[in-house]
Amino acid sequence: MKSRSYLYGVFVTKLNIIVNALTFGKVLWLEGRVRGGRFRNWARQFGYKPTNFLQPRNEQEIVDLVRNSQKIRLFGSGHSFNGGVVSDATLVSLDKYAGRIDRPLPPNHMAFKGGTRVRDVVATLLANGLAFKAMPSHDAQSIGGILSSDVHGTGKDWGWVSEMVVEMKIIDGKGDVHVCTPADDLFKAAIGGVGAVGIISEVVVQAEPRFNVEQIFKLEPLDHVRNNLDAIIDGHDHVSLYIFPFAEKCQVSIWDRTTSAKSFLGPLREFIAISFDALMSAVGGNAMAYTGQLKNLSNLAYGFKRGTDLVMESNKAFNRTIYHLHQELEFTVPYEDTWKMCDKFLKLYEDMYLANPRKLPYALLEVRFTPAGHDQTLIGAGRERCSTWIDLICNDSHGFEDYYAAAEDELIAIGARPHLGKYCEKLDKAHLHAVHGAHFQKFLDLMNQHDPHEKFANDFTRRMFR
Repeated sequence: MKSRSYLYGVFVTKLNIIVNALTFGKVLWLEGRVRGGRFRNWARQFGYKPTNFLQPRNEQEIVDLVRNSQKIRLFGSGHSFNGGVVSDATLVSLDKYAGRIDRPLPPNHMAFKGGTRVRDVVATLLANGLAFKAMPSHDAQSIGGILSSDVHGTGKDWGWVSEMVVEMKIIDGKGDVHVCTPADDLFKAAIGGVGAVGIISEVVVQAEPRFNVEQIFKLEPLDHVRNNLDAIIDGHDHVSLYIFPFAEKCQVSIWDRTTSAKSFLGPLREFIAISFDALMSAVGGNAMAYTGQLKNLSNLAYGFKRGTDLVMESNKAFNRTIYHLHQELEFTVPYEDTWKMCDKFLKLYEDMYLANPRKLPYALLEVRFTPAGHDQTLIGAGRERCSTWIDLICNDSHGFEDYYAAAEDELIAIGARPHLGKYCEKLDKAHLHAVHGAHFQKFLDLMNQHDPHEKFANDFTRRMFR
């Protein structure tokens, strides 16, 4: 991967904020797209010129495309941290196969084409007095894309967007069209299957009446959170943590439904807060890291961070627009191992940093939680068990690969389940078989059945599945 400088990260982060502000939240500079025949993912790490780039406009064009292509890969918003978005030959975007499908459905149900961006799904739902029960933290992705990586949220009772999907239409590698429900094995293979069994072309979601959410971000002593995590999670609808190296405090993020009125200028205040955090990470965090002062200055720096307490429309609270240039390596461990594993990966970073000051970029751990019982996927990282998701977030500048290489060695050693939409350079089929067992074998059987000629395969999926 490209090695980025500190100044590049600062420049791109600032540019992303400015572009988003000038377009009133409609455009992000850091977003996957094809321009001049060249594809780049959102972080500009995977850039190449595909042999063919196509944007089908209807279902029959997608079917014909699959039947007439030798190798094909799709991307939604290109919000990926690995080579799953790289095509051997034909690269496809469903951006022109997007929008609501108007057909008779039960109350509070809506159908959308697979290329519809989540932000547009949300806008359509809101216009009809509806909302998702909960959402992931980024709304630029396509609805098909977030299902293909089994995108999750956080909370004691809610975990995945796929739980709100009652039906999907999947076009497999033979060009056959399948209508699937959560009870079907093909549905479960497509959820979290990163496009290996077929193209998610249509999705029917079950929504509910729109609602407000109170969002509270606050700094708490890390020991207090460590000793009271169960109570914190049980006491709120949604909870996540930011844990910082060399710091005695962590950020606790809380989201609760409320009947209170929305805060005055809530979205603007949220924009200011998350822009400040992005700049603090890109500018201040990396400055401390690369000058060797991270251990000395971390507690002082977090003393300047202020919390927020805002009531907003649910989607505005759940979504946090991602501004700063960074990388993510994410995995799950059993909930009961939360602190053992957080400490392990925090210590790994701290030890590497102290051994070679000025060699690692700024990093933090984002920690989220999902409940047991998730049976709508075969290889999703949160399948069945109560899980803690540990996301190792590093600024995308020189040195992050060293930390991730060591972290992946640890993932293999402890048998962690990887998030297949995130950084993944060392893991392979053997590891997935070890952590998913019979579920992985069923996934492979379905993949071979529905893509017998490996049309959807690329270097990434061949390493993970073939």
